[in-house]
Amino acid sequence: MSTSIRYLRMFLHSPAGAKNLIGYLSQYGDILRVSFNDDYVNDVGRPTLSLAYLGASEAATRAILTAPRDVRLSRSDGKWPSYFQNLLPEGHNRDRLAAQRGCGTDDEFELLAAAGHDLMGAIEVEPVPADEGIPDAVRHWHTALGLDVLEPGFVEFPVEDAAALPGVITKFSAVLEGRRYVVKRHGAAGSTILKLPSTRHPDLVVNEFKGYQLCKALGLDCANASVISRDDAELPENLPFEDILAVQRFDRGPAGQRIHMEEFAQVLRYDPKHKYGKGLRKDYSDMLRVIDQLSARPAQDVQEFVNRFVTFILMGNTDAHLKNWAFRYPDGVEPELAPLYDPVCVTAFFDGVSEHDYALNRAIDKTVRAFTWDDLDTLLERARVMRRGRVLQVAKGVAAKAKADWPELLGDAPDSMRRAISERLAGGVALAKIPFAPAPARRAPPSTAM
Repeated sequence: MSTSIRYLRMFLHSPAGAKNLIGYLSQYGDILRVSFNDDYVNDVGRPTLSLAYLGASEAATRAILTAPRDVRLSRSDGKWPSYFQNLLPEGHNRDRLAAQRGCGTDDEFELLAAAGHDLMGAIEVEPVPADEGIPDAVRHWHTALGLDVLEPGFVEFPVEDAAALPGVITKFSAVLEGRRYVVKRHGAAGSTILKLPSTRHPDLVVNEFKGYQLCKALGLDCANASVISRDDAELPENLPFEDILAVQRFDRGPAGQRIHMEEFAQVLRYDPKHKYGKGLRKDYSDMLRVIDQLSARPAQDVQEFVNRFVTFILMGNTDAHLKNWAFRYPDGVEPELAPLYDPVCVTAFFDGVSEHDYALNRAIDKTVRAFTWDDLDTLLERARVMRRGRVLQVAKGVAAKAKADWPELLGDAPDSMRRAISERLAGGVALAKIPFAPAPARRAPPSTAM
């Protein structure tokens, strides 16, 4: 094995804009390792990188952050631990990033290094200056395992305009310059995601934008999105599409500040290839339990989560996997449910294609079509959510509003989307059948008699 080791500095930006060094990422052969520095480990008020690194106590958290063998910190299969894997793009976006870097699509160290200046959330990575030497936090772990680490390997700086945007839909990270969205950012972190349709789904942009309109009509907290023309964007490629979806990044502040966030695939420690988890009932109850126990605003976020879940079933969004739900950290420490994103009516794409196409989405659709209000109550009970009756009552109100308001909003939707959602609202899914739900009885005030 080579005796050289490659490593990157790892920073976590604060809400005020400070760029704080929290540790290092290293590669030695097929071993990829996360090493947190002592200042971060010993800080009881440390900013949150991920809830996956949070223990039941401060002592437990420090044990996780310094563990010699823990899959959250090191792997020996050439892949990053799941938190960092989920920072990397998929599909065509991954191919493009690999081409920009001149590396293979399976070289996760180089892919992360290439996009280090524009990652999801407030994390940033970059090479260590050559004159700094191997940091003790990196050297000590490798030598403690008997690995002969003798010299640092060379790592190129991030590609100037590269970005790592999770997901498979073709997208670019951009900034707004005047009235145009520009992908060549000269090293600046992007504030807008530009999402493109595909030859297979030329109406994808219209579909998703209409999804945002439907969700906002129900009062859901959504990312801000708009449809722009190709002339409004300066893209690095000549693409045969007229419409582009411009989504404002909720992990960026008004002055370009980086606001930390993480997907639930990262929270629950799933690799990207397992983003569909272990089934709706387990995954959604797990997410609800985490929200209820750890959110800075649990009651509000639990209700928002359930309202979105009901909305997605009525909408036919069968792709609300663990990478399409996220936490955001406005104060850098405590999580809150991030705004809704990727509200696509996937069932609209089932028309006119083989029944073998979208097999996974069809299987999910079969499950959610049969999902009843009693099933939702059971899901809340499994997550140990309190005040279930009130949560269900509000969610039924959301469903009733969708049935009342969506038909008019669907007037200018793509035909396949309008047909798919109209069928669901007419009773094609169990949650469209809304039983009478009397308001919960109010408790009498406690007696003050002695």
